[in-house]
Amino acid sequence: MMSSAVSFGQTKNNPKVGDMFIDFTVQQDPENPNSKVSLSNYVGRGKWVVADFWASWCHWCIKEIPTLKRIFNDFPKEKVTVLSIAVWDKLSDTKLSAKQNGVVWSQIVNTGDIASDAYGFGGIPYIVVFDPQGKIAAINLRGDKLYGFVKESVEK
Repeated sequence: MMSSAVSFGQTKNNPKVGDMFIDFTVQQDPENPNSKVSLSNYVGRGKWVVADFWASWCHWCIKEIPTLKRIFNDFPKEKVTVLSIAVWDKLSDTKLSAKQNGVVWSQIVNTGDIASDAYGFGGIPYIVVFDPQGKIAAINLRGDKLYGFVKESVEK
């Protein structure tokens, strides 16, 4: 049987649907101390946020990009933010893969283990939908199920 994600060990946090988001901050460019960004720059600010934790080398992550593109293109920017969060990846590889795969939406890069430790996942892609207040509305929906959930949520 083929696995649907790349898996590593589970970490201590394990947020669930209904929990408030867990913030984290990373320095995206190791040579620029002013390149710090936090999840809270995007989540809990009045929009639905589709956060895709991914890596350039993850086949299943790349396969999810067309769904993220549909969400990015089909829903009003004032209601929905798509956010790619690169984990366990080299910064140069993340940037190249994002460019090659048409990732034109917001990104948090160079997170190493910080994001996976905060959200307790050991496999990617790991997708979290946050509601406009910052609560976790869905975890690990993919493809048409993810698109449908976002559509239903935005149209309420």
